[in-house]
Amino acid sequence: MPQRPDDHSILDHVLLWRRVHPTQIELDPHTGKPDVSSGALSTREEVSVSLATETTLELFLKDNPEHSVIEFTAGAARRLGCTVVRDPLPHDPAHALVCGSKSRGQLNKTQQELLNKEARVLVMGKVGGRQPIIE
Repeated sequence: MPQRPDDHSILDHVLLWRRVHPTQIELDPHTGKPDVSSGALSTREEVSVSLATETTLELFLKDNPEHSVIEFTAGAARRLGCTVVRDPLPHDPAHALVCGSKSRGQLNKTQQELLNKEARVLVMGKVGGRQPIIE
């Protein structure tokens, strides 16, 4: 499937939220900072996100309260050759997709790694299946 055309109504400064499963985030033993696996952006298709300007964290985490949330801008994804498109769902009207350069819109490994570096942890959920200890 060819990459979807970019939705220019989603401006570069718009924050995109991605849920991160507890097994895809650990605390660095040396710094204590969250370390998100680039696997959090590895999917068989486009990467599912939500537009932060069109939802709340409460709604975004409603069905996944143990997940962490990372955020990055639409512009960061575009600078890596990705497109960003709206994909509203009945239960999530803020849903969007980040489409990479591989078939079915997958992000290539470089896109995954660089976008992961651009992302910041907004909400810390369970880590490796455990609640984090933050002092």
